[in-house]
Amino acid sequence: MSETRHVLISNDDGIEALGLRVLEQAIARIPGFRVTVVAPSDQQSASSHALTLTAPLRILDAGENRYAVTGTPTDSVLVAMEKILKDDKPDLVLSGINHGPNMGEDVIYSGTVAAAMEGTMCGLPSYALSLAKWHPTDFSGAEEFLVNHLTSILEFPLRKGSLMNINLPDGPEENIKGIRVTNLGSRVYQNVISDKVDPHGKPYFWIGGQGPSWQNNEGTDYNACEDGYVSLTPLMVDITHYGLQQEMKSMERDFD
Repeated sequence: MSETRHVLISNDDGIEALGLRVLEQAIARIPGFRVTVVAPSDQQSASSHALTLTAPLRILDAGENRYAVTGTPTDSVLVAMEKILKDDKPDLVLSGINHGPNMGEDVIYSGTVAAAMEGTMCGLPSYALSLAKWHPTDFSGAEEFLVNHLTSILEFPLRKGSLMNINLPDGPEENIKGIRVTNLGSRVYQNVISDKVDPHGKPYFWIGGQGPSWQNNEGTDYNACEDGYVSLTPLMVDITHYGLQQEMKSMERDFD
């Protein structure tokens, strides 16, 4: 790896998202990095790890070393690796900063996490970053935290097939108390689907409902962010339940 590390930045909020710009600004302030941005051309929240297989993908110029892809976050990272940066491979992937938390079970739905996971599947150290407040208003603390601490976070070696999910508190730098290494929390689901009626009197449904709540359990990503800490949660691409796999060995049979 060269002294200057090449960072691929993506997200799921789209190429014009404020959080993406903040992440670019933060990296620009840290010596030893150069950046290429490849992100969806429009909003792709909750797209999970979807690939576009039934429509063409296009690469749009979005400025110097900035490209928009007419697809999902996963599409964007894949197009970056296979086309845009084919002859100039990045050293790591940063996805975010997402406009809202990606904690607990929500990492399954998250396009932000999916972009980082695609980076992991391409063999790169990958990190998903989110501002842990619905409708966030102040990215300043997150930017200063990254300028001061991202390099040390990147120094920790990630195992093959793993990625890091980072949730940062909303607000100014002085609101951030420190760092906690956490596990995924558990979301409390309520009124997930809202019943609506269109102007013609026909019913329809809107997924979203009321704002989510969380079980405030010690050691979780939610608990850390609620207490003013940055949450670092290691995730794996391999979602095999190894303990249960061993318990199921008694089910194995050979048929004559």
